[in-house]
Amino acid sequence: MEKNRGFYMVLSLLIAMALWMYVGNKNPNEEGPVRNLPVTFSGIEILERRGLMITEGKDQTVTLNITGKRDVYRLLSAETVNITVDVSSVQQPGPHTQAYQVSYDLPSSVSANSLVITDRYPLNITYTVARKATRSIPVRGTIVGGVAEGYQAGEFTFLPASIQVSGEESIVNQIDYAQVTLERADMDQTYSGDLPYTFISFTGDALEGIAVTPDVSLVRTTLPVFQLKEVPLTVNLISGGGITADTVENYVKYKIEPESIMVSGSAADLEPLKEISLGNVDLAKVLGTNTLNFTIPLAPELTNVSGVSEATVKITVTGLTTATMEVDNIEVINKPTGYEVEKVTTSRQVQIRGSADAVASVTPNQLRIVADLQNAVAATGSQTIPVKVYLDGRSDVGVVGDYNIVISIRR
Repeated sequence: MEKNRGFYMVLSLLIAMALWMYVGNKNPNEEGPVRNLPVTFSGIEILERRGLMITEGKDQTVTLNITGKRDVYRLLSAETVNITVDVSSVQQPGPHTQAYQVSYDLPSSVSANSLVITDRYPLNITYTVARKATRSIPVRGTIVGGVAEGYQAGEFTFLPASIQVSGEESIVNQIDYAQVTLERADMDQTYSGDLPYTFISFTGDALEGIAVTPDVSLVRTTLPVFQLKEVPLTVNLISGGGITADTVENYVKYKIEPESIMVSGSAADLEPLKEISLGNVDLAKVLGTNTLNFTIPLAPELTNVSGVSEATVKITVTGLTTATMEVDNIEVINKPTGYEVEKVTTSRQVQIRGSADAVASVTPNQLRIVADLQNAVAATGSQTIPVKVYLDGRSDVGVVGDYNIVISIRR
């Protein structure tokens, strides 16, 4: 019996050894390199809060020589092996050399306990940290080509008008502005579209391929294009002082400087614009030669391309005779209620104008002066009041000039 027991023990041991050898041969150890494992930096947010950033060494890979069971080893790749460098402790800019951590992202049914790293290249990771800066960079535009004849380009507008740029401080501080280039020829209408841009240095050089991060890659660019039109300037002559609408060409000559201005705007706004009237000229107030200044009016949807904001009108009345008459026929109307009005001025010299024969036939009793107190200040004391002079019964002779009288108001 003891002899049989010994035999079975030896037999069991042999069977166990055979099973172990069978299983071991089915899943033997395997060794070899796992290449191109990308390096990941953790703690970047903490680094950026300190105003720092990694500028060199971000795109590195590691090669590990690993031993492990065949079924585990063959799962190893850049997707399952993680290489991590923690930069949260970095306080200052400059070069840094640091060890990296290796971890595995394997299925839960697989154990990484059999994996052993026998060699690694490189042993450490070297990277460079620099100061980080963020600036708002203005956008400017330039056009290559141009507008068609008879058109004018307006001012560029951009959305956004500035670009937020982040990156290494020394690089960001080289940027003066972002230039958008619009390439169009013979433009006759407004352009609007999304365009790329190029950063320009303070020395005027293009900064191509610089390592910065902008907040937008394209800029909505609008360039208005307007039609041009030369428009003459005119004045409105108001008959008076012995000059009628039928005789104005015989007695009045005037010159406007400038005679016209260049105006830009949309075709629809320009089409009905035939002239620009500077305003009225009352011929009853023109004696001999007068020089008058006018501001050039223009609708808000149009632009004065010429840049001249004022025009001068030199106007001359010739071929008529003037005479001065003493007028004492003065009437005061619309007296303020509760006040008494006394005429301090009792007579006034008035100038009339017309042909020689017509002027000679006018008598003083045909002239009357009317002082309207409707807009006068209701206060006691002396006041100077503008008056209107009427010449009754004549159309070929008129009064010229402005007149006033003095009155006294009391309660």
